[in-house]
Amino acid sequence: MDKQKLIGAVQTVYELHSFHGDIWLVVRESPDLRQLEPSAALLVQRNEVDGIRLVRRSDYKDHGFTTTVTMVKRLRNGVQEVDPLARANPGRDASWCEKPEDLMGDVQRQIFRTFFAKFLDEKRMTPLEVLNYEVNARVLDGAGTILQGALQRVASVQVRGTKQTAVARMKELMALADTALAALVKNAKTVPPARIGEGGLVAVADQYKGPAAGLDHCLYRAVAAYLADAKGWVEKLDRLFLLATPDLSVREMRILDSIAAEIMSSPLALKDLAGQEKSRLDLVLNAIDLYAGNLGTGGRNEQPPGVAALSLLLSEGVLPRTMAELRLGLLRHLHARLPLRSDRGIRDEMEATVEVIGHLRRHAPVLARDEEVLEALAQRADRLIQPESMSDLIGPLRGAVTRAETVLSLAETAPGDAAKAKVATYLRSLIVPEDFIREVGNRMEAIKTLGTLARRIVMSGMPAAPKREMAEILDAAIFDNVRTEILANQAMNYTDRILAIVRLCGGLPEGRARQLAADQLTQALKRPEFILNYLERFAGAQERRDAYFKLCSAMLDSGLVDKSMLPMG
Repeated sequence: MDKQKLIGAVQTVYELHSFHGDIWLVVRESPDLRQLEPSAALLVQRNEVDGIRLVRRSDYKDHGFTTTVTMVKRLRNGVQEVDPLARANPGRDASWCEKPEDLMGDVQRQIFRTFFAKFLDEKRMTPLEVLNYEVNARVLDGAGTILQGALQRVASVQVRGTKQTAVARMKELMALADTALAALVKNAKTVPPARIGEGGLVAVADQYKGPAAGLDHCLYRAVAAYLADAKGWVEKLDRLFLLATPDLSVREMRILDSIAAEIMSSPLALKDLAGQEKSRLDLVLNAIDLYAGNLGTGGRNEQPPGVAALSLLLSEGVLPRTMAELRLGLLRHLHARLPLRSDRGIRDEMEATVEVIGHLRRHAPVLARDEEVLEALAQRADRLIQPESMSDLIGPLRGAVTRAETVLSLAETAPGDAAKAKVATYLRSLIVPEDFIREVGNRMEAIKTLGTLARRIVMSGMPAAPKREMAEILDAAIFDNVRTEILANQAMNYTDRILAIVRLCGGLPEGRARQLAADQLTQALKRPEFILNYLERFAGAQERRDAYFKLCSAMLDSGLVDKSMLPMG
């Protein structure tokens, strides 16, 4: 499959945005990110700016649309976004339109989809099919007060920040809708929609004789008429991608891609494709699978041929609009303040978040590296860690060790530095060695428990400062216990002391306690009587041989002595 032929030219540009109240504005753009970074550093310090973000924009020249990925975002303390996925405006609302052709813009069609969602889902239509096919446009025009009510809401959104009233803007939008419908009806009286025959979309495009600017409308209209009698979203997708023949170029592929993207923006369409989700986690995992081209069968025995073609095109990455829409849907799910599972507590939610990350890495590595997706997951984890949820997690637990291990497990699981740092503050208050020793009931045996906690803390990925503080507290307690409970224990002979160190101190992280234990084992191995005294405990030669190799293996597994110190040959 020739990806370049189906996608065309793509240009990457970087943008600097500033946040004011609840609106993002484009400040400047550059092909080089390094040129924007000094401006961003200065802009974020200005009092009238509530935040800044650096965005990577990909311009799909031949498809006529753009995608954006927020790479860096900085908000002033106390400032929150109503919509973390809001687009930046060059000035007034980006959905503003003056003439019927403006309705075909990406932002305008997104507004159309938002405010007419119920109507579009009930009729199984997309904005492009309504805007380009007179039959569908008449259905909307005749749908009672639906059109008027939606335009009223659009008008109230568009006039924000302007001096125009919503009533005046409403009248302009009604006139615009009437003009657009009249143009479609007038054209329909003289020019019927092109019929898609054996030659497919390529033949329709090649046979088109009108002005170049009207080719897209001709193709959209032909496809809308071709899909008009489809009974559901899956059937519509199936029929749409039966048109995806090998001879397509970017000219025809962008038509299929644009309509598919609008279908994929419907939650009902996604549900029809993926089958019934049992939880919000299933919905998120399905969104990832869809992006990767793993559409499944939606409860059917097998995929319809057109849907199978859609799966292949998604997996090859040649449907940029559709993939951008699926990515946006995934981000909406991740930003939603709803549990991924049925509200079973912070631990289950954190595990579900980690499951999402693992699924991304396995099935959609591009999304797993996406800065905005990673930030959404980190924010989700960060929101989970609140005093109430931590109290619900820790409160029912009675043992000091159990409490610490539970919170430590949360720190190990939490994605992102911010979430781990928040968990660390709760864990620090639980790191009280005397409580752990008292619970174990034996100061010497508690060395293993303290060592296990210390090792997990060091490996947890928490920020360096709190991790070091907790590790040092445990290290000091282990050091004292090794010294007083093992080395100074007159009730134990020398061999038993060394064996206790091997048994209890294996895997200690770097610190004074590990160094003390390692020094003791090294000294013991240099004293022949240690091994001889140990082997005297066993009667037969084979038994002694087995015991010797078992001891050497235990010392090696402890990580406290080098292999060269152990004569295991």
